[in-house]
Formats: sequence, structure tokens, C-alpha cells
Amino acid sequence: MTNLSSGLIGLTMLSGSSSYLGLFSGANIDSAAVILAKKAFTTPETTPPWKEAGSRLPVSSQIAAIKKMRSIVDADWSRSLDSLPDVQTAFTAYKALDRLRLLADSAAKTGTSATERKSLQQTFAKGLADLQAFLGQAETDKLNLAFAQPARSVKTVGINPAATGKTAGEGVVTTRAAAIPGLTGNEVFKIDLARTGGVTDSVTVDLSTTTQPPTLDSVAAAINAAITAVPMRDANGDPVTDAGGNPIPRWQSRVTVEKSGDKWGLVVSTPGSERLSIDQVGAKDALMVASGVTGLDAPTSAQMFRIDDPAGSSTRVTLGTINAVDRSATAQAAQSAKTKTTAKDAKPVDPTVFAATNARAIATDAQGFSYIVGTTAGDLGANLSDGGNDLFLTKVDSEGKVVWQRTLGVAGEAEGAAVSIAANGEVVVAGTVKGPFNGSLGSDSDMLVARFDADGDELFATTVRSLGNDTASAVTVGNDGAIYVGGKSATGGGDAFVARLDATGKLQERRTIDSGGSDSVTALAIDGSGELLALTRENGTATLRLLDSGALSTQLGQLNLGAADARAISVSASGEIAVAGATTDAISGAQVNGISGGRDGFVTRIDSALSGMSTSYIGSADDDQIDSVTFMNGELYVGGRTTGALDGARAGAVDGFVGRVGTATGAIEDINQFGRASHRTEPVRISAASGGSTALGALGLHRGQINAGNSISLTAQTTLRAGDEFSIRVGDKEKKITIAADETLASLAEKVRKITGKNATITTPKLDGQATLQIMAKQGYPIELVPGAQGKDALGKLGLSPTRLVVSPLPQDGDPKVKPGGNFGLGLSGALSLNSATDAAAALGTIKAALSMTQTAYRSLYWDSAKAGLVDGTVTGVGSPYQQAQLANYQAALDRLGGSAA
Repeated sequence: MTNLSSGLIGLTMLSGSSSYLGLFSGANIDSAAVILAKKAFTTPETTPPWKEAGSRLPVSSQIAAIKKMRSIVDADWSRSLDSLPDVQTAFTAYKALDRLRLLADSAAKTGTSATERKSLQQTFAKGLADLQAFLGQAETDKLNLAFAQPARSVKTVGINPAATGKTAGEGVVTTRAAAIPGLTGNEVFKIDLARTGGVTDSVTVDLSTTTQPPTLDSVAAAINAAITAVPMRDANGDPVTDAGGNPIPRWQSRVTVEKSGDKWGLVVSTPGSERLSIDQVGAKDALMVASGVTGLDAPTSAQMFRIDDPAGSSTRVTLGTINAVDRSATAQAAQSAKTKTTAKDAKPVDPTVFAATNARAIATDAQGFSYIVGTTAGDLGANLSDGGNDLFLTKVDSEGKVVWQRTLGVAGEAEGAAVSIAANGEVVVAGTVKGPFNGSLGSDSDMLVARFDADGDELFATTVRSLGNDTASAVTVGNDGAIYVGGKSATGGGDAFVARLDATGKLQERRTIDSGGSDSVTALAIDGSGELLALTRENGTATLRLLDSGALSTQLGQLNLGAADARAISVSASGEIAVAGATTDAISGAQVNGISGGRDGFVTRIDSALSGMSTSYIGSADDDQIDSVTFMNGELYVGGRTTGALDGARAGAVDGFVGRVGTATGAIEDINQFGRASHRTEPVRISAASGGSTALGALGLHRGQINAGNSISLTAQTTLRAGDEFSIRVGDKEKKITIAADETLASLAEKVRKITGKNATITTPKLDGQATLQIMAKQGYPIELVPGAQGKDALGKLGLSPTRLVVSPLPQDGDPKVKPGGNFGLGLSGALSLNSATDAAAALGTIKAALSMTQTAYRSLYWDSAKAGLVDGTVTGVGSPYQQAQLANYQAALDRLGGSAA
């Protein structure tokens, strides 16, 4: 059975009439089929809103009233129609659409100011979202009004599947037998093998003993030979042999050469629970750098690069960027592009719009993986943003390739500030969260601490709550696993604050530092004896405090640096301390050199007893500052920014730099300045990568575990949090689904399957290597997806919208040829915008079409002579030849659908 308008354009737009009666003429005597069909049309007569008198208020007053509405969808006015849900839904949708029409019409006028158009767009965007939510769960009987088009199925956002035991490196050569660029042939690599149960082995591969110059096949053969040379041993420690007396290899991991695209590369296969890690023996050190650039008319983009051999050649290697996507703006840009005329041979323009992505801190583990924490309001992969700022944590390998990305998925807003790596390889981040989070309904901002394992699973996320707005700026992990977080509290007009949590996130103690002015903790570190170093800014004075790590109220030492912006701290293996930042005045203590003028970056070397210090300045004639500092293998490095020329001419509005400072003398030994024309470099954060300047990138591989894990839980790969929810309504029964902490796509599919039963088909198809959850309704069994409570809705985080999935049942023998209601698509999109007069005009046309379709949907509930003509198969009328041809095409479409329509 097919309905009159199922997904087709409303007849009101086709005919220019508000009634079917003007389009058809039919017999005066009803046929038996017509009599049967008419019996189903029992909806009482009502007066539609388009026949009511319009508002007499000026359009400007009407628009002002719309802007003040809590929601553009006002269902309260139609409570008298509660017994007629189909009519009520059609009327409510029509009124909402008419309000959207007024907004779009006003924005489409060329005389509308940019400020007013922006205001109209804000109301319009919210109105579209409200209408979509309303239609997705509106109570109806025979009528289904879809926001876009009637759908029978939906798919969630794509999720990365579980590792398969086969990891492909990057392609490095176009010809398999070619020499590998970037290798000298003298490299020595160490292969570490491990499996569950604590079984481990290490082997080395010396390329100088292999075919020269090295090729992919010669390198793979050398690695495999070293791995297979390790024999399996019995309980007595003797090698286990096969029937021929040959030792059986202990490990099954192998390296092969395969082609992907137009390049050949290495592929590492690790069966079962085997893990394979690789590193280069004797490699020089490297610095991992996270910074950002901001263009004149572009949002900030987080950038990653590596400084190879910073104690020698200091070569900068660009690794990549972290760019979150502004989903709404991208959709609007794509929609806007449809209204523009382009040349036939013009290349399509990528409509992707990026959101500001700010990197705040970086830490690198012993395997060479780096963790970057920051803030963004955009989408990072399957981590879908709700439009507000959120803390992000990105794990990258030594070559800058993203391993995984995480966001908190808070209902309010969150900002990332600091990151630290525990001795067991787990990652601790600190930031600030505002609004509901983990059961807290407070509107104030609180310090946040979250812990993740190396696979990206969140182990805990907790807040350090107090009255007022608190912000976190620093975090470190003690030798015993305790976590220390510092920042600024709301007490005392702004006090420095530090708290100690145990390894599971439970608050143990807190301490405030009040100088009588504005105070904050800017950095934290563990000194050589395991005590806590807190770098503070106290009423404008930089102070270094040594606190008892087990009793924060006990202060073991203090050193005042003077009036300076001290913002970074590092401790060497021998216990020496370095503090860095920016200053316009000389720091207390010995001076290695003098201030250059204006604001200079400074680094102060302090002995472990806090009894002596010496300061070096990095400065030009312009503005200079140091953002980060780190020790590595006896060397001291800093990262910062300048508006001057520290190493050649400045390239951008603000350049970044990485420098080396002599640990013995404090002399400025090297400066590596970088920038981009017309761009501003954001704070430069550095972390030590001991032995990180390797040739593994030339092999298409990276340092550390090659088959590094990536959690398959939905709470890790998306913004979903444990406790988020949505409901599924089948018929008149609605059941809630609550997301578990270890929820996977498979477990969620099973939950949905139990609710829908035989009424839907639930699958997890793969697309472009990612798995999705697909819900497909079966004929005659509508499925409704209902959002969860505010702040806990799971639908949006899964990439779904509130919607009704409907497949009309097949007609049965004896059924009337026409039935009331049906499925109608309004053709709307959240990408519609009023950002320009052209976009607004396009949106206005779409809204008008939706208004017409709503009228058509309403009229499908009532009998008229047009339906009689369709039942009898006699389509005649008095319209123009063009209208008659269109009606004939319409009838043909109905015939192809296999039935008559209403």
C-alpha cells in the first residue's frame, strides 16, 4: 500500500492550489472500491492553521517574539487536539515551519545587517534542531512526518574494530627491490617480543651484516631470521625440535613485504597474544614538540613535529596536525556550495571547516609514544562534539601518526591543561570542567583529573570540588603512584591550590597558598628525592616551593625568583631543577647574561637543595617567552615564542623556537626558530624522547610496540560516557538502553536486538574499515529512537538523531486501495543556514517546500474526490497540459510502487 505523497513533492507545489479538488474531476457515483476506501477516513474535520487569520503585528515584532520563545516548537497551543495526534503533529510542525519561514525571509533580504542576520541564524539553527527532535518522537497514528526523508534504517558513527594481529607500516618505495631511502645500512635494531604470562625475549638485527644497500626484503628476512632463531624450550630449558630434529621457533611473529596503493612497505603479523616492539640501538635523542598556528582568518590548528639530534644537527621534522572538524559549519558550507555556480571544469572545493584545536601539553613515554592534551569544540574522529569546548587527549607514535584520540564527552564544557605519565605507562591528564559531570550538577568550574591506560580506556575521571570557580593548570605523578594536581581556587579572591589523590583518583588532601593577592600554581614536578615541587605565582612573584609529597601542609623549602611569569619546571636525573618562563626584570640570583630589552624568556638552573640558582635569558629586541623546559641525558632544552629574530629573520607574526642551554655554564648553545608567514605560533610545548632520532620512519615503522592497542569500547572511541542513555520504542512499548563503561558495538547491538526482536534487523556492517551499528525496521513495524535525558543523551554521541523508522506494510488482498496518512519527508537539513542572503534565500525555498508538504500530509487524512480518482485509476482534470503531464508522471510513479496512494 502506497500513500499519496510518500517522499514526493507536495501536490500544492505542483498545482499552485491548496486543494486536490481543483486537479481532478471524477464520477458522481462512488464505486465499490471507493466506498470501501472512504470508510477508513474517519478523522473529524478541523481548521488548519493556514486557514486561520494571520498575525496583525509587524514582521519585526513577530520575529522579536520568536527569538524570545523557549522553543520554536510550541505544542501547548494544540492541547485540544490531543485525541487527534496526527492532526496535532501536522499543525504543530506547520506553525514551527512558519516561524522558520519568517526568520529565513528576513535574512534573505539584502538590507539585513550582518549583526541581525547572525541573530536570526542562531534562532533558526536552534529552531531546526528543536523541530527535528519534536518530529523524531511526536505521537502519531497514521501519519509519519520525517524531518528530512522517511527512513527505514540508520547507522551510527564508525568505530575502529579490534586489532587483527596484522599491522601494516607506511609504504616507503614504489619498486619492491629498490634501496630504502634514509637508511645508511649500518643501523642496529632491537626487537622485543612478549606474550601474556610474562614471557619475553629480545633479539638484535644489524643491517651491516645484510645485503647492501638494504631493501625491504633484506630487512624483513633479517628480522625474521633473528626471531625464528629463538627456540622453544621445554621445562628443562632444552630446545624443542620437530620430527626432523630442527628447533621449533618460540615466536610466530613475522615481517612480510606487501604493496598498498602504489608503494611497498613492511607488514608485521603478531598472532595470538604476541607483542612485538622495535627500537634502534644507539640512536640519538629527539624532542617531541606540540604547538599550534593561527591564521588571520583561520582557527588554531595543533601541530606536531620532532627535533632530531637537538644536541647536534637539530633537524626539524614535520609530523602532522591535530585538526578537529566543525561538523555544523562543514555541513553549512557544503549546503552553501550547492547554491553557487561554478565552471564545468572547476575542481570541487573541500567544504570541511575546522574548529579551533589548542594543544596545551605533551608527554612522551619510554616507547616513544607521545600524549598531547588540549581543548577543542570540534569532532575528532568518532568523538562527536556537542558544540562546546571539551578536553581532548591524542596518542601519537614516534612518527606522528595518530594511534587513538579521546575526548571527555562532558555535558557542560571542559578544557585540557596538563599531562603526565605514570611509571606503569598509564596517562594522567588534568583540566577544568564546568557543568554536570559524573553525577555533579554544579554550575561552577572544578579541577578535573582523569587517568587512561595505554589503550585509551578511561580508568577514572574525577573532580576536586569546592565552592566557586577553580581551574587546573598542572599535574604530576609521584614515585608511589600518587597524583598531584595544581591550579587556582576561588577562595581568598584566588588562591594557589594543590591536591593529592591516590592512584585510583580518591582525594587524600588539599592545600591552598594565600599570599593576600592573586595566586596560582603554574607547574608541578617530583624532585630527585620524591618530594613535590610546586611552582607558583603569588601576587606577581614567582616562587618555588618544596612540599612533603606525603603531607602537603609540610613545606620543606622555598625559593623566590622575583617578579616573573614562571610557567614551566623540569628535574634532571641528578636532581638539578630548571624553571622557565618570561620576565621584564632580572631574576634573583646569579646572571649568566643580561636581558635584551622588553620581555625575555628565562631559564633558571637551581640546585637540588634550593640553595643556589643561576639564570640565562633568551631574548631579542622584541617580545620573547619560554613556554616549556626539559632535561634529557645531561642537556637542557626549552621551547618558546618570539616576535623578534633569535635565529634569522622572523617568518610569521609570532614565531616559535626550540633552544639548548648548557647545563654547566648556562650558555645559550643553540636556537632553532620557525614560523609561517601571516600566522601566529601558539605556545611551544616540548618533551624528551631519549634515543628518539631513529631510522624507523624510513622503514615505515615507529618506535615501541608495533601492534599497539586501541580500546574497542564505545566510551573510549566516542564521547559516550557510562550512564548515557537512549530509548527505543516499538509499538506502544518503550525501553531504555544505558551505556555501560565497557560497552562495545557488539554489546550495544545485542541490547538493541533484544528490544526490537523480530521487528527490526540489527547488524554491524563495515565501511572504510570501520564498523557501524545499523538498525533497519521491518515492514509494518515502526521503530522510534528516543533521546536520553538532558546531559545524558547517547543518540547524538552515536551520530544518530531522534527519529522514527518506518516501512509501510505490503498491501493485502481485500485492503482498500487508498489509506489515510502515510510517510512524508519535509526535506529539511540541519545544514540550512541564514549566514548570507544567498544561503537564506535557499533555506527559504526549502522551508516553503516543507510547509507545502505539511499541508499535503494533513490533507492525506481526509477523503476527497482526488482519492476517488486514484482508487478507480481514472486520473483526469482541468489543469494545464504541463500539470496534466506531471500528474501522469505521478500516477506512473505510484503504479511502479505497486499500489495506489492516498
